[in-house]
Amino acid sequence: MSDRKAEYERIAAERLAAGRDAQRETRRDLLRASLQCVGFCAAGLFVMFFAFYVDDLQVGRAFLWGGMLVGYSGIAYTLVSAYRRGEKRGDW
Repeated sequence: MSDRKAEYERIAAERLAAGRDAQRETRRDLLRASLQCVGFCAAGLFVMFFAFYVDDLQVGRAFLWGGMLVGYSGIAYTLVSAYRRGEKRGDW
C-alpha cells in the first residue's frame, strides 16, 4: 500500500513541476510578445515623427502612412505569431 502511495506522490510531484514549467514558458512568451508590440509601436512612431520634420507635404504624408503601416502591421504580426505559438503549446 505504501508503495502505491509513493508512486502517486512521485507522479503528483512530476505533474506539478511540469505545470510550473508550462506556466513559466507561457509567461515568458507573453512578455516577449508584449515587448515586441511596444517595440513595433515605437518603430512606427519613430517613422511617423519624420512626417513633422520634413517640409514637403507629400513626403510627410508618406512618412505618416509608412509609420502607421510599420506600427500596425508589426503589432498584428506579433499578436498572430504569439497566438500560434500558444496554440502549438496547448495554452488555449
